[in-house]
Amino acid sequence: MLCGSPDWPGFANAVVAQLEKAGALNFLEAEQLKGLGDSRRTLSIAIGVARERSIDINFDGILHPERPHQVGLDLYDLLASLRPVFVTTNYDKWLDEAGPREATAERPPGNEAQPAERPAPRAKYYLREHLTSDRLAERGAVIHLHGSYIDPKSMVVSLRDYIEHYADERVRTLLAEMFKNHTVLFIGYGLAELEVLEHIIRSNEKVAAPGVEPRHFIVYAHRSTERVQTEFTERYFRDQCGVQVIRYCIDNKGYSELLDVFKAWQPEFDVRDASTLDLQNRLDRCVADSTASRRESALRLVKRNPGLAAYVLNSLNDPAWFEDLFQEGFFEPKHNPTLKEVETAQGKAFQAEGWPALRYLERVTSQLSADQATKAIDILRAIDADPVRRSLNNWRTSWSMATIVSQLPTELLTSDDFDMMRGWLLGPFDSSMVGGELGKRLLPRLLQSDIPGDEEKALVLVDVLTTPRRTEGS
Repeated sequence: MLCGSPDWPGFANAVVAQLEKAGALNFLEAEQLKGLGDSRRTLSIAIGVARERSIDINFDGILHPERPHQVGLDLYDLLASLRPVFVTTNYDKWLDEAGPREATAERPPGNEAQPAERPAPRAKYYLREHLTSDRLAERGAVIHLHGSYIDPKSMVVSLRDYIEHYADERVRTLLAEMFKNHTVLFIGYGLAELEVLEHIIRSNEKVAAPGVEPRHFIVYAHRSTERVQTEFTERYFRDQCGVQVIRYCIDNKGYSELLDVFKAWQPEFDVRDASTLDLQNRLDRCVADSTASRRESALRLVKRNPGLAAYVLNSLNDPAWFEDLFQEGFFEPKHNPTLKEVETAQGKAFQAEGWPALRYLERVTSQLSADQATKAIDILRAIDADPVRRSLNNWRTSWSMATIVSQLPTELLTSDDFDMMRGWLLGPFDSSMVGGELGKRLLPRLLQSDIPGDEEKALVLVDVLTTPRRTEGS
């Protein structure tokens, strides 16, 4: 509102006015719709009429005045310079466009033919499917909890929108993560949504204990004549919500006083990037409660921070992650670790690293569904067929594949798969670990199986295991 955007009644009335201008409502209907006395109810009905009549509401024109007030722009620029994570229920653009744009990877300077690219706009998320908790680790990002005017379909406006939105697992997980594991400063927000209050209160259950300080704060405007009322408000927020009130007096300048407040606070703010330990703790929470939303959040976080991939993969024991890892390409041959050449007292030697994604697959193969098991054997075939993998000769990868294939349903194994196993055993490095897995785990399963054809597969495996290895000079 400091920029000139409307309050809730003004927003609702402007939408109704556009319906009247478009001929969807007459004067009496528009007047009585505006007079309902509940902005959310007015908006719910107005948006419903707009959708029924296929009328496009100009939300941009309603939310953004042609000449925004400078005090509001200055405040947003100041907030943007701190680069926190912004979570807003507003639909407007003020946070998206405030302050300097986010820096991107360095690029070579441009020329007349190809000008240098400017810094990218600040990341903004407003679609419900993008409201995952990993966004809370992305400094400078703007999370539009109720959607954005950019895509009117994303806007949470009507009562039905609110109910559906806050029933979504992603939204609930995002709010739970934010209020349980972050410090939140509320600015220009009255904590009126019961759906948000629920998560604040649940996250602050321990705050009710004596001596425990609140972790969340609200900047609260007051007049000097409202001392008693302000004290009651502070008590409400502290006792009921676990939120500490930070007052500022608006006697002299009104709500624009908020800009001076933040100018005074700016040197004291210390907003930091999440540390590696913070990110690992976030991943631990996703592993401990591996809902679809948390899995999506964890893998998105890993994609932005590839160094965390091994950490999370080594923590997984739940087959629920298999499909997500498969879809995100974690089992693709390009991730197969290369051998490292090292010098030792005895001369040149090679070190082989394990492949965390395959180690995860080792742990869950026996729990996979039939369709997933088929995907697992296809993963092994793709890895083995990759010419790069053949040149790598990573015996740890072969060992993992032998462990996995030994647990798969035997009916999936073909003659070509046994030829694949033979190749694992005939590489240039010691393959006793591969042979041990196949001989101790797969062979007994084939011998004890009642499935037709498994007895013949056992004989083929014996032949594979007893294939003589070539030695130097032979």
